[in-house]
Amino acid sequence: MSDFDNRPLLDEIAAAGGWFHAKKTKAIWVRVLDTDETIDTREGPVEAKAGHALCRGEAGELWPQSLESVRERYVATDETDGPWQRYQPHPDNQGVLAARVDHAFQVQSPWGLLSGQPGDYVVKPFADKETASPDDVWIVAAELFQATYERVA
Repeated sequence: MSDFDNRPLLDEIAAAGGWFHAKKTKAIWVRVLDTDETIDTREGPVEAKAGHALCRGEAGELWPQSLESVRERYVATDETDGPWQRYQPHPDNQGVLAARVDHAFQVQSPWGLLSGQPGDYVVKPFADKETASPDDVWIVAAELFQATYERVA
């Protein structure tokens, strides 16, 4: 983990009242990693450990996630595609808090330092709604966020 500090960006979002509640609506594909891997994501390369899940989204985008987190947020289906298994969003999942950022930015996620483009979203677990600077934050590209998440009223 680097010495990068997410607080200035997260404080900026909070001061602007930018957080909103959203839930993922689209299925993902998951395979468990047998070895450590560097994953090339849109937001930059990230390190994933053996035993973690490699997730593939709607547009073929890849990202790592702990298997525990996948099982908390998604429900496995019987559908497979080679080593990949399809997971649906868990109907009881609380979702996330998200905020659109209008300028280029970076966040330190559990997987590495990620870079976002103007219009991309910073996302954190809804369970961290009272935590100003949680450890688990990530970036979702604007077009992917709009295609795979819905605002919760």
